[in-house]
Amino acid sequence: MPLSPRKQARQSTSDGVIGQPLCEDIDNISMSLVAKNYCSKVMKGLQDLRKGGILCDYALYADGTRINVHKAVMAACSDYFQVMLTGNMRESREDSVDLKGISGCGLAIIVDFAYTGILELNSDNVEEVLAAATHLQINDAVTLCSKYLESSITVGNCVDILNLAELYSLSILHSIAKKFILGNFETVADTEQYYTLSTTQLSSLLQENSLNIMSEYCLFQMLLKWIAHSPLEREGCVALLMRNIRLPLLSGEELVEKVSLVPVMQQNRECSLLLTEAKDYHIVVGKQSMLQTQRTQVRSDIKSIVMCHAQNLEHYTLKTKRRDYLRDTIVPLYNPAVVVVDNFMYTCGGKYDSSQNEIATARCFRYDARFDRWYDLAAMNEPRKDFVLVAVDHKLYAIAGQDENKVMYTMECFDIARNEWEFKCPLDRHLYGHSGAVCLGKIYVSGGQTLTGSTKKFLCYDPQLDNWEERSPMLQMRMNHSMAEVQNNLYVIGGNVEDNYGFPVPVIAIERYCPVVNQWTLCQRSLNIREAGVCVIDHKIYVVGGINGEHYLSTLIQLYDPLKDEIDIVESFTSRIYGRSCAVLGLPRCFV
Repeated sequence: MPLSPRKQARQSTSDGVIGQPLCEDIDNISMSLVAKNYCSKVMKGLQDLRKGGILCDYALYADGTRINVHKAVMAACSDYFQVMLTGNMRESREDSVDLKGISGCGLAIIVDFAYTGILELNSDNVEEVLAAATHLQINDAVTLCSKYLESSITVGNCVDILNLAELYSLSILHSIAKKFILGNFETVADTEQYYTLSTTQLSSLLQENSLNIMSEYCLFQMLLKWIAHSPLEREGCVALLMRNIRLPLLSGEELVEKVSLVPVMQQNRECSLLLTEAKDYHIVVGKQSMLQTQRTQVRSDIKSIVMCHAQNLEHYTLKTKRRDYLRDTIVPLYNPAVVVVDNFMYTCGGKYDSSQNEIATARCFRYDARFDRWYDLAAMNEPRKDFVLVAVDHKLYAIAGQDENKVMYTMECFDIARNEWEFKCPLDRHLYGHSGAVCLGKIYVSGGQTLTGSTKKFLCYDPQLDNWEERSPMLQMRMNHSMAEVQNNLYVIGGNVEDNYGFPVPVIAIERYCPVVNQWTLCQRSLNIREAGVCVIDHKIYVVGGINGEHYLSTLIQLYDPLKDEIDIVESFTSRIYGRSCAVLGLPRCFV
């Protein structure tokens, strides 16, 4: 009886004995094996057939050029041809089609791409190829054209590329071209490309905070140049564009001695009103912080960490890694409390000097980054140091602290609009060395030193009700720590307690508080730092300076990412930094 094929496969010929199968389960094995470069070889074969005119079943015409193709290939790579050739359209029953609106050169390159996946681009053909790829809905070719243009942007072609991006609705390319123009605006304004910008395009650019210019007056002059290039066509849009010039950022002298003398600012009613608005803004210096509009905002999208110590005000800009000095304070202040409202920095209290003389001050100041200028404000009712300063609804709250004679429990509120301080509901305990932050419209105060020692108590103040209530305490008592709000959670970092001899003992744990459930959680990471400043940028906490575990002033800016629960060193300086009094400001581009 003959053996079955399977049994034959199992028979051994070595000694005439039926052996074990090479693979017991050979019938159950399934594999997908890929031939190397098979697809590219097939496409090359199709391209060779097309070039030889073999098996071609369709012809494309454009601008007098005929190109023979295979229907199947074109329908496979193009939505346009798939609809045309597989449906009931007239072209599907014919052997050719005349394509309008695209060039023969562009079509030839696109057909080559359809067969090879290779797009031959240069500055002379890219626009024709993009037009053909868009018309024929070959999206991969459109993407490659866009990437080519992205890599080819220069001062001499950036506006042309912006126009192409708008014409073909290439959002990524449009963003990149616009960003390039914004970053190189002064250089672009010295070329003919600048004068080809449309009113809509220029208006959009003038609205951006990221517009890179040395001064708003320079921008004003650039706008006048653009208008003068075609005055009859552009005089009707002067007011529309002038609204986007931030005239209040010009100095009073520039407004009176230069801008006022420009004819259009006198003759155009709306421009005249904009000029009056800017002049009036400079008259009411004390109330400028309450008169904020888009035109009064500093033109910058770069955030800087600003540190105030003694008479020095210095900044560190994360993006550019630049550290430099700003305008000196009016008087020397040591460890004042600082807070930012509408990009104005307020400094309150602190000490008069760095010696053992512990005299606190009640003086308060406002720093205006737009003009690099300090202004004296009404002093607090009581001098304070080692206190908390926070802001809610354009009001500042100074909470507890100490002076040279006593530990305090009072709280006072500063009305920015009226430039006045008034007492509010006090704490139920004397407290200093505590930390505070605002979350969901309420003020939270954590830890600190009482008359009997360090505490882990946690308090909440409601500005609407003017009352304090106690919340769940921290997991560990601490003072001289930092607290920050990130995405509706509060984080406390570092600090210390004091031993029986008054020496600091580090508290290194990082804790997170959720106000919704009134619960504290211990984070995985820890940081041995006290008396550090903290500020939040893009949902990350920057820990600035402070005293480290070796009891020395730190040279570091460190970053704690609450989402990842990770700590990194952002910058290590050669000199120690006094970071306790720090804040985040948008500075004019001349500083960053």
